[in-house]
Amino acid sequence: MLMKEQAPFEIYRNQEIKRKINFKRLLLIIFFLCIITVIPIIKGPFFNIENIEIAGNESISKKEILRCVSQYYGKNLLVVKQDVVKNAIMQKFPIKEVQVKHKLPNTLSINIKEREIVAALNYLNGFVLIDCQGVIVKKVSRLESYSIPIITGLTISDAKVAKQPSIDKNSSEHYKKVLTCIKHLTQIMPELSEIHLDFVSQQQPEISLYTLDGYEILLGNADEKKMDYIKDLLEDIRTNDRGKGVLDMSCDIPVFKPFE
Repeated sequence: MLMKEQAPFEIYRNQEIKRKINFKRLLLIIFFLCIITVIPIIKGPFFNIENIEIAGNESISKKEILRCVSQYYGKNLLVVKQDVVKNAIMQKFPIKEVQVKHKLPNTLSINIKEREIVAALNYLNGFVLIDCQGVIVKKVSRLESYSIPIITGLTISDAKVAKQPSIDKNSSEHYKKVLTCIKHLTQIMPELSEIHLDFVSQQQPEISLYTLDGYEILLGNADEKKMDYIKDLLEDIRTNDRGKGVLDMSCDIPVFKPFE
């Protein structure tokens, strides 16, 4: 019997199928060759970290930060996890933000943003300096070189840099309240010498502010809305030369009482 001749369409279709199969095989071969070529480069010394760049530091020395991350020298840049480096730095130093980037082929770039000191608390024979989040930035024996208010009325049992101070359980919520006040008092913080907590009631302490030029401000339970216009009230009192006295913000309507 004679075999039937294939129709032109079937011949074309078979050729297309063969071409597709050959193309797929070619792609697999290229992919395989790429893997064989790339793996030795990745695992070789080409990406080993030779440089660590530090930027953004002011009070924290570059040498200290490099000492913290020195174990990464010689390691493969591509396998170093950025979050691990970031957490190691933030655990060690009082830093607000850390950005870690890979700069090919062999540089680890670290950019930091330090915490800004806003207030001090008494601790042992000196002071701890904190930022607006209550994190300890530094321990010092004196405050001569710092124009910041002292928070009084709280007792610290332990203090470690880059951590919040350990405060009695009953007072930890009051510490949070003071931090909230600080956030609302940003405009007048440079004018303050002291932020005092008076525990007349165990439920809620009364907060008083003392300015460098001799004014006392009674916040009471620290109404956040009232704190926003303390600066304007103080400016009005000073402009009208009403003398030194007490600005009582604990009432519904603020009242100024000159010292006798």
